[in-house]
Amino acid sequence: MKRSFIVLIPLFLWACNNAGGPVHTDNGAPAGSNEVLPDEDFFVDPGKLLEDHDSWYDYTYYNVHLSGDFMGLDADSVPIGKGAFLRRLMTGDVVAFKIKRYRGMPVYKLYPLTGRDEAIRSTSRQLASIEMKNFKMEGMRLPEFAFTDLRGQTYNTGSTKGKLLVLKCWFIHCLACVREFPECNALVEEYKNRNNLLFISLASDKKNDLEKFLSTRELEYAVIPEMDAYMSNKLNITMYPTHLLVGTDGKILKVVQSVKELQPFLEKEMKKTADQKKW
Repeated sequence: MKRSFIVLIPLFLWACNNAGGPVHTDNGAPAGSNEVLPDEDFFVDPGKLLEDHDSWYDYTYYNVHLSGDFMGLDADSVPIGKGAFLRRLMTGDVVAFKIKRYRGMPVYKLYPLTGRDEAIRSTSRQLASIEMKNFKMEGMRLPEFAFTDLRGQTYNTGSTKGKLLVLKCWFIHCLACVREFPECNALVEEYKNRNNLLFISLASDKKNDLEKFLSTRELEYAVIPEMDAYMSNKLNITMYPTHLLVGTDGKILKVVQSVKELQPFLEKEMKKTADQKKW
């Protein structure tokens, strides 16, 4: 089965790296934490960080999380919205640095790239393009679907109405996709008593191949086989893994590239639905 997806060396490494190392929430605390850290200024030395691709990339991986909420500043320290911020990053003429945490939210500032490493320019552009694509999906209605998992359970647009959906897009030979299985399973365990939440994985592989593969590996999500056309043509997925959080109204709330990135957004949404029930 043919799959159309982006193969980018730096981004492949980024996807694999997401299986390890700390991932932080929008408030600067580790994923899964409710802690809101105090305001803080961060010293950044752009000249040193931009000396080579690896130094810049290592900094960006641990400090600049574009999938979350943040305050954006242009190169002149003028506030700009997330869309405008990502569009400027997509030019490859600027990079982002974390200069402050304010009211629990990171503040990112753009810094011009003039005569710098072309690898930095290219990778920064690629990362921003993926985040912009994901950002544009937020608020869109999840395309109509009728899924049947490996156990014969069916899911469709009507039957899942009023429930939160966590969708994982993957395939067997995606190392980063498989490496995060333990985190996926931990998330299912954490919310096992919440009946308004469904965990569904969309795989491009055939049923028999998936059954054989999963006979020696545990994935607690419902597994839907042969989803290549839906992922590629309906969702326009070009990078794996991709995770989608879908609201009770059927609209996409968040699109991220790792389950760790997803955790704080799911936690926030589950808290919101719990608070609504109290009223």
